Amino acid sequence: MFRALACLLLAVTCGIAFDAFAQPPTAHAKTCLVLGGGGARGAAHIGVLKVLEREHVPVECITGTSMGAIVGGLYAAGYNATEIEVVLKSIDWKDMFNDDPPREELPMRRKEDELRFLGGIELGLRDGKIALPRGVIQGQKLQLLLRRLLLSTLQTQNFDDLPIPFRSVATDIGNGEKVVFAKGDLPMAIRASMSVPAAFAPIRYQGHLLVDGGIVDNVPIEEARKLGGTRLIVVDVGAPLLKEENLTSPIQIANQMLTAMMKRQTDAQLHTLGAADVLLVPQLGDLSSTAFDRAAEAVVFGEQAADANLVALRRFSASESDYAQFAANHKQRPFDPPLVAFLDVLTGRSRTADYVQQRLSDVVGKPFDPAKLEDRIGLAYGEGSYERITYDIVQKDGQTGLSVQPVDKSWGPNFLRLGLRLSDNFAGRNSYQLFTEANFTGLNSLGGESRNRVQLGQITELYSEFLQPWGTTGEFYIAPQLQYKAYNFPIPGQKDSELAEYRRSRRLAALEFGYTPDSSWQFSSSLEYGRDLARLHIGQPASASAASGLPPSIATNFGGVVLRAVYDDLDSSGFPTRGMRVDASEEVLLTQLGSTDAARITRLRWDQALSYGPNHWLLGASINTATGAGANLQIAAQSQLGGLANFSGFADNQLFASQTALLRAVYYRRMTNTDSLFSLPLYLGGSLEAGGYWNSRNQIGKNMLGAGSVFVGIDTFLGPIFLGYGYAQGGHNAAYLTFGSLLRTNE
Repeated sequence: MFRALACLLLAVTCGIAFDAFAQPPTAHAKTCLVLGGGGARGAAHIGVLKVLEREHVPVECITGTSMGAIVGGLYAAGYNATEIEVVLKSIDWKDMFNDDPPREELPMRRKEDELRFLGGIELGLRDGKIALPRGVIQGQKLQLLLRRLLLSTLQTQNFDDLPIPFRSVATDIGNGEKVVFAKGDLPMAIRASMSVPAAFAPIRYQGHLLVDGGIVDNVPIEEARKLGGTRLIVVDVGAPLLKEENLTSPIQIANQMLTAMMKRQTDAQLHTLGAADVLLVPQLGDLSSTAFDRAAEAVVFGEQAADANLVALRRFSASESDYAQFAANHKQRPFDPPLVAFLDVLTGRSRTADYVQQRLSDVVGKPFDPAKLEDRIGLAYGEGSYERITYDIVQKDGQTGLSVQPVDKSWGPNFLRLGLRLSDNFAGRNSYQLFTEANFTGLNSLGGESRNRVQLGQITELYSEFLQPWGTTGEFYIAPQLQYKAYNFPIPGQKDSELAEYRRSRRLAALEFGYTPDSSWQFSSSLEYGRDLARLHIGQPASASAASGLPPSIATNFGGVVLRAVYDDLDSSGFPTRGMRVDASEEVLLTQLGSTDAARITRLRWDQALSYGPNHWLLGASINTATGAGANLQIAAQSQLGGLANFSGFADNQLFASQTALLRAVYYRRMTNTDSLFSLPLYLGGSLEAGGYWNSRNQIGKNMLGAGSVFVGIDTFLGPIFLGYGYAQGGHNAAYLTFGSLLRTNE
C-alpha cells in the first residue's frame, strides 16, 4: 500500500509539473495612463507624472482628452514631467487666449485703426446675412505653440510609433460621435481634442468638424483598453457640479448641464475599473477649469493625489534596469532644423494666399527658425481676415520646405464693425458717437480690401477707402480715399462759459502711398484736395468773431502734399505699459494744387509708456505749428486741444489755433488683479499738463496754461471708459464721463 501511495503521489506531482510546463507563460501586464479633461485643472496631470517618474513607473501607453491630451501628447512625444512643467510655467495664458499677436507686432494699419476706433463688435457678412464666429478664441497661438513643441514628431504619422503609443479623443460636432486619433498630425489631433464649445472654435481635420472630446469621453478608459492596457492609472480632473445656490446665471446653468452630462459618462467609465487599476482624483477645491493663472497649484494637487496612493502605484514600479531601458527610449527624437528650400502657400481655403506668400517669402533660403516663422505668420494673421494660419514641414523633389495653410474667417469674407460711445461733461454738454464700418476683404489674392465707414453723433462722417498692398513682402500699399466729415466745436468765454458754437465740415479726396518696412514703422505720402467750411451755428456773430478770430462763415479750399512718419511699438491702445509712439507729419498746401492760400503745417506727437509693477506713466508732448501767408486763414491749419489729459478742464477739442503745444505726464495704477485671466482692468490715475495755443508764431510761449486731472478708468471690450475731473488755470473746470483713449493721432 505504501508503494502504491508513493507511485500515486509521484504521478500527481509529475502531472502538475507537466501541466505547468504545458501552460503558456503569464501575459505581460501593460500599464496605460488615462488623463482626463478639465481645462486648467488638467495641470494636475503633471504632478502625477512627477510621482510616477520618482517611483520608476514606466508608462506603456497613454490616452487623453482635452488638457489630458496636451499633457499626454507631450509625454508620449518624449517630454518628461519636469520639461512639461517648465513649458506650462512659460506660457503667457492671457496672450494665449488672444488670437492676435501682441499689439507691438500688429501691422501698422491695424494699430492706426485701433486708435481711431477702440472697441466695438465685429460681425461677419456672408451671403447677404449676418454671421458670427464659431468660438470666442480661434486657437491660432495654441496651434502654433503645439507645432513648435512637437517638431520632433513631424515624421511620425502613426501614434503607435511615438516613444509611448498615444490616443487623443475629440467630438465630431456634426454627428455627435467620438473621434479617436491614432495617426495623422499630432499637434492637430491634440488641438482638436480641446476645442471647448463656444470658447475655442471647432477645427476641421480629417473630414470632421471637431470640438472638445470631453463631450463624449472625458476620461477615455475604453480607448486605453483597446491599446492593450491591462492595468490602468486613471486621473480624473473633471469639475464638480456647482451647488444649487451658486447657479445664479444662464451661463452657469448651461455649464452645469454640460458638466452633468460629462459626469454621467465619466462615472459609467469609472465603474468599469477593476482591482488592478488605480484611480486618482486630485482634490482641486475651487480651482476652476479657466483658472490657468493657478495652474502651478494644480501640479501640486496632482502630486498630493499620487502620493496618497503610493502603495497602489508602487505595484507598477519596475526594476532599476527595466526603468533605465524605459527612460532611454522615452526621449524626444532629434530635430535638425532644415534649410527652407521652398514655400507653398495653399490656396484652397483662402482668397488671399498671395498676401500670406508675400509676408513669409523672406524665410526661403534660410535655416528653419520657428520663432521667426511665427512672427511672420503673426504679421499676416494680424491683418484681421484669417481664422488661422498653420504650417507644416514637407518634402518635395528631394528638398525640404514649408507648406502653409491660411484659412479665411468662416464668418467672412466681409465684416461689419459696430460701436457706440457716450460722453458727458456734467455741465450741459453731452454727446454720443455711433459708428459702423464695413470692410470687404479678399478682393484680390494680394489682400486688396475696401473700407467704408459711417459715423453719426458728435462727429458725422462718411469715409471710403480702397487699400491695395504690394511689393516683395507686401511692404508697400496704395490707398485712394474719399471723406466727408463734420462736427461742432464751441468757442470758450470767461471761465466755463461758451460764447458760441461753430459747425466745421470737410470734403476730402486723397491718394496715399505707404511703406511699412516692419510692424513698428510706417512712412506715407499723400496727394490731397478738398474744401473746408466753418460757419456760426449758435451765438452772436460779433462776439463769436471777436473771441475766435473767425468770421461768421468761412470756406477755404486746400490742396497739397502730406508727408508722414509714424513709429509705434506701444503694447496697448487703451492703457499702455511699455513702448513709444511718435507721429510726425508735414503738410504743404499749394495754390498750384488748388489751395485758397499757401501754408505749411507741421505736427509732432510723442508718447512714451513706462512701468514699475502696477504703476504706469504715459509721458507725452504735442506740437502743431503752421507757417505761410495763409496760415491763419486756412481752416486746415487749425489744431485743437481740450479733453481729459489733453488740456483737462476744457471740453474735447474746445481750444483751437494755428499754433498749439502741450506737455503732459499721466499716471495710472492698476487696482485689480493682474494675474487673473478674466479680471476687469480698473485703473486709478491723474495727469499734469502745461501748454498753450496761439494764432501766430511770435506769440508762442506767452500766456502758458497749467492743467491737471484725476480719473478712474476701466478697459472694456468697447474700449476704455473714463470718469474724471479736470481743472485748468483761469478757473476752467470739467467733469468727464467718456469713452476713448489717452492717446491721440495727428489726423
